[in-house]
Amino acid sequence: MIDVPADWSGGIEDLVREANRWLARLLPADRAARPKDEVNPRLVRHYTTQGLLPAPRREGRDARYARVHLMALLALRRLMADGLGGKALDAALGGKDEAALERLAAEGALEGGEAALVPAENEAMRFIQQLARPVGGMSLSVLVPHFAMPVERNLSMLRERKSLPAPAQQTVSQITRAVVRPGLELLIGREFQWPRSEHAQQELLQEIGETLRDVSRSQK
Repeated sequence: MIDVPADWSGGIEDLVREANRWLARLLPADRAARPKDEVNPRLVRHYTTQGLLPAPRREGRDARYARVHLMALLALRRLMADGLGGKALDAALGGKDEAALERLAAEGALEGGEAALVPAENEAMRFIQQLARPVGGMSLSVLVPHFAMPVERNLSMLRERKSLPAPAQQTVSQITRAVVRPGLELLIGREFQWPRSEHAQQELLQEIGETLRDVSRSQK
């Protein structure tokens, strides 16, 4: 799938150069050309420290990377582009051999149908995967204008956790109602600030996941 020789090896600069060359081909079209989605030696060391990449082989004071490190880095960046983060990212990459990492790098978590990457009981993370799609291609079944109505319990919980003031009574604001699946909807106000960076997107997805888990626990 990814045409890299089985005996490929190199230093950290070689790994970064080869990874960026392949990321330009593997990442979704709306992200592949973004400079911020390229990797660099600092990121590689950070991912290794976090346990997201296997440690390199040492030759004296030099770190040497093999093909498996390249596949792991490509898979990691592809899954991040697909919206995975935190524990879901750990679960997706943990224990994968080189062939599995290559498949993830080539197919991703969404287009490749890798629903099993996230534990079946973790409905919150499956929902987050859906949100990770670009707005124009989201699998939201309905996107229609709607007007403010009494806020459901889950959104009230989010407001309380963030200590946001309650909306003034009789204030009408236009929002977008997004039906993700039967029984699960998003209300997106015009004042909502869409995340402009990968880090901001991950923070938003984490907040949504925490809110869904709170709702799930409150209903048990």
